[in-house]
Amino acid sequence: MRKIKYLIKRVFEMDFKAMFKTAKRVSKIVKKPAIVILFDIIYCGYKYMAGYVDYEVFCFYNLSKAQRETMITRGINNRFVQTLNDKNYTDLLDNKLKFNEKFNKFLKRDWLDLNKASYEEFETYAKSKKSFIAKPVDLACGRNIIKVVIEDDTNLKELYDSLIENKQLLLEDYIIQHPEMSKIYPTAVNTLRIVSVTKDGNTHIMFRSIRMGNSGNVVDNFNHGGLFTTIEPDGTIVKPAVDKKGNIYEEHPYTNTKLIGFKIPMFEDAINYVKEMCKEIPQVGYVGWDIAITENGPLVVEANPFPGHDIYQSKIHMNEDGTGMRQEFEKIIFG
Repeated sequence: MRKIKYLIKRVFEMDFKAMFKTAKRVSKIVKKPAIVILFDIIYCGYKYMAGYVDYEVFCFYNLSKAQRETMITRGINNRFVQTLNDKNYTDLLDNKLKFNEKFNKFLKRDWLDLNKASYEEFETYAKSKKSFIAKPVDLACGRNIIKVVIEDDTNLKELYDSLIENKQLLLEDYIIQHPEMSKIYPTAVNTLRIVSVTKDGNTHIMFRSIRMGNSGNVVDNFNHGGLFTTIEPDGTIVKPAVDKKGNIYEEHPYTNTKLIGFKIPMFEDAINYVKEMCKEIPQVGYVGWDIAITENGPLVVEANPFPGHDIYQSKIHMNEDGTGMRQEFEKIIFG
């Protein structure tokens, strides 16, 4: 019944024009008529709860039935969220201001809520900082996040009014990342995405990756030109990075730093740090944590109660047998 409800909801939300374009693109790859691909997309939507984006990103057109069964699709990921995450508590992670209040002791940096702070409080905060990050409260994917640099001639009142107008209401100290992390890319904080599943009081680390900025951008988000790759349990990168266009990199294109063999500093500390945060909100058992590494240890940037499943099974990071991670997750969540 849950599957039927999900499929009905997806049908009404579907961008059919984009789905048809996907079918045409795939048809050129596999040399089959677009109508054949279209029907296969629809079939996979019903059988595996895979959207047309899943179909293309995970190369469903090249997978056997057995391989398709192993993929975490949008619908499967949604089921994990519904099983483990209490909707009455997810806003504590979704809303950046509520998140900062809940996890204040883990932030290790000053922050200011312009919803509550007066101009005088903003002025005091800004004057005490050389730079800070301004974030919208309810946007994702790094959208509308800016780095603010305070100069001697900065008009603080104009800056304050601009931040209010643009709804960039959360101000946070700019994070100075560990020098080793800056070797990869110095202009943005390169964060770790660590996905945890907590069940019956036990936390399991299900996925580890690093997101890297690129092209002078001040955010590391995949949707803003960033790269990502997976991390081994010991903190080592052993596979190339990829960007949203599918370009593959063994060295970072901006710094030429060699990625394969790079060891994330303080990685074990970061894993233990995530496990401690999981204890703070047991009602939300499936979380994607964004973690920065500084010289003083790991600190949390934000957390997501609906972790993006697309990075789990990217083509170049897949298991050698072409299988996904569905069984690994289901063993912990439903086992």
